[in-house]
Formats: sequence, structure tokens, C-alpha cells
Amino acid sequence: MSDSTGYTPAFLTQGRELRLPAMLYDEFTPGSGVIHTGPEDMASHLEGIFDIVRSNLQRASLEQARHYNLRRRESRPTLGSQVWLRQHSLSKAPEGFAAKLAPKYDGPYTVAKFTSPILVRLWRPGDRRRRIVNISQLKPYYAEDTSDTIDDSIAGASNPAR
Repeated sequence: MSDSTGYTPAFLTQGRELRLPAMLYDEFTPGSGVIHTGPEDMASHLEGIFDIVRSNLQRASLEQARHYNLRRRESRPTLGSQVWLRQHSLSKAPEGFAAKLAPKYDGPYTVAKFTSPILVRLWRPGDRRRRIVNISQLKPYYAEDTSDTIDDSIAGASNPAR
């Protein structure tokens, strides 16, 4: 039985439960207990079951979406911000290149323009080529602070020459 539909796939496709090999010799075959007299009765019975299955699938879809979205954060870059771009490298054995060891992100790139709600035009200083990518391929870039911000008391404790 499927958790999403509430019925077995065989019942939904054939309108009855399958007879298993062990049941071939039994007098009793499991089923709904209702005998349909004609094809019209069977069709109306299956239509009712399909309505139930549709509502079960919709409920299951909403529940799965709720679980998926629990920790999902929407990330949308702003114009002029810097971002990393995900690379999709492929391994090349003749060249001795292993994609597993390649960097996953390239950049930083600057967001130049939104061409649609999910497409962004990127550019990199010194590069003439503009790239249009999906925002799902981007990750925010945080510049490293290169200024010396170590507290003198901590630096003096770790450096005995002072």
C-alpha cells in the first residue's frame, strides 16, 4: 500500500487486488467485499476511489512540501553585490583532471542585472564575457578582512618576544 495514495498500485490500475500465488488454491480472495454487477458500477466505484486518491495525493504533497521547506532559506542577491558561481566540472581522464578535486565555486562575480525573477546577468572585472545564470547557482561572497584586528594583549600573550 502506498503512503501517498492509500491504495496499492495494482488496485489503482486494475480495479482489484492481485491474487498472489499462495491464494490460487484458497476459496477466499481478499478484496473490498462488494461485487459489482456491471462495468458501469465498476466505473462509478473507481471514480469515487480516484477522488479519494486525488485528495490523498494533495495532502501528501502539502506534507512533503512542509518538510522540505522547514530549513529552506530564500537567497536573492542584490544589484551590485558579489557572489560565487557554482561550477559543474566533469572529469577528464585523458587530461588527468578529477572533478571531485576541482573547486565547486568560481568568482567572485558582480550582479549586473536581473533579466527575470530567477535569472541574473553576472560580470567579473577584467572579463568581457557576461554570464546569465539561475539564482539557484549562486552563493553570497563575503570578502576577507585583511586589516590587522588582533587585540594587542592577545598578540603579546602569544608572542614572547614582545
